[in-house]
Amino acid sequence: MKFLKNNLAVVSIILVVAVVGGVFGAKLWAQRTNLLESLQLFNTILNIVQQNYVKDVDNKELIKSAVEGMLESLDPYTQYLESDEFSDLRIKTEAEFGGIGIQIGLRDNILTVISPIEGTPAYRIGMRSGDRIVKIETESTEGFNLDDAVKRLRGQPGTKVEVDVTREGASEPLHFTIVREIIKIKAVPYAGTLNDNIGYVRLADFSRVAANELSTVLDSLFEIEGVKKLVFDLRFNSGGLLYEGVEVSSLFIPKGDTVVITKGRNPMTYQGFTSDQEQEYGNFPLVVLVDRGSASAAEIVAGAIQDWERGLIVGDTTFGKGSVQTLYPLPDNAALKLTSAYWYTPSGRCINRPNKKDTTKEQLTLEIFHTLGKAKRELHGNGAITPDIYLPYDRLNDLESKLLTKAIFFEFANKYVAKNKDIERGFKVTPMMREEVKAIANLKEIKFTSAQFDSIIEFVDREIEREIALKLWGINGEYEARLKYDPQVQKAIELLTKAKSNDELFRLARK
Repeated sequence: MKFLKNNLAVVSIILVVAVVGGVFGAKLWAQRTNLLESLQLFNTILNIVQQNYVKDVDNKELIKSAVEGMLESLDPYTQYLESDEFSDLRIKTEAEFGGIGIQIGLRDNILTVISPIEGTPAYRIGMRSGDRIVKIETESTEGFNLDDAVKRLRGQPGTKVEVDVTREGASEPLHFTIVREIIKIKAVPYAGTLNDNIGYVRLADFSRVAANELSTVLDSLFEIEGVKKLVFDLRFNSGGLLYEGVEVSSLFIPKGDTVVITKGRNPMTYQGFTSDQEQEYGNFPLVVLVDRGSASAAEIVAGAIQDWERGLIVGDTTFGKGSVQTLYPLPDNAALKLTSAYWYTPSGRCINRPNKKDTTKEQLTLEIFHTLGKAKRELHGNGAITPDIYLPYDRLNDLESKLLTKAIFFEFANKYVAKNKDIERGFKVTPMMREEVKAIANLKEIKFTSAQFDSIIEFVDREIEREIALKLWGINGEYEARLKYDPQVQKAIELLTKAKSNDELFRLARK
């Protein structure tokens, strides 16, 4: 009887394997058949074009265009790279590169500024996160991919490039003439104290020096300056290396806790990354600032801090660039950069926000997640990182946008500083300064009434102060002038002043 049962079990297993194998075998055969039919169709069309098109065709270029079109239908980050594009891929993670100083992506298939890099020509002239690039020189950017834009925006230092953008709140496109420079990336452009016990750190990039620079700055703030609480600014940070994102997170997340998980269709892409450092300064109250320009590794850090209830996230919803690209070498020193996995926060939220042109037909439904600390706060997972306190930027009106894009304050500061050698920190903006700004704007043929100008006096005063501070005292002076008017920074100070712990921060956020 036992023998019969064993044999029946074996027969059952064989039948199951046969059925499963038959189902999957049929499915694989159907997929293979469909693929062969599609390739046959492509080959037929290629032969017709080769033999009958009105002009001779370059077969290599024809195939290359077909490959690029295929990859474009997947996502903005999957690309065919020619040999000269390999060096471009490494540029952002190395020391310096030439260009105008912006990080760009595709939103709704339109070239969009993710963030200007601080201190660069694009940053100084007033390009902003969210600007949509509609023209480079005289060429419309419609149909451009990221490589098309990069090739046209980069060039020899000292040369000019004309760029037109559209911006929310502006009734017509804004035109910029930008002089290219060598772009040097500094991970931590500024750190300082906001009051007696609140420190501030701006992390601008996740290059290879990011974690080391940040660690050195934190040592200085906590050990020398004596701060007890921190504002960590990840706004306009377009990200960078995954490894640096993990290393930066490790400065805040307890040792052994998960920072990020990568996961794709191939099981080999599943990998968890954990914090590898002890928390030297403990669980100090922490506010992290994010915006639509916070992307990639910046979202890894913000997501891990939020999930583990390590700090409070304040600002705007992040960009949603949470994917892993794998390089596959190809003939002629080319390569395929293929999106192979997505990034997930420790609670399981997918960071990547799907592209509208995605042909995979994947639909991400709104899922509910919870933080991993004792509060178990509710989180929404639908791509990107949603802040705990939503506080977007104030929109500029037409006149404010034109004054910035026409570099009115930049020109004013150059002239004013040249004529006034005794300006000291803490100077006050005077009516005479405002009149000079008006005069320069009139010369640039910016149309406005006295009432319109008077309605933006606070904005004008802030920009005068910021631009003069930048000219006289560099990036540190600009930060000192700008942060005291920054609504998100001021909100962070308000929260941290009242809170003695992160638990109190979370209670304040719920009020």
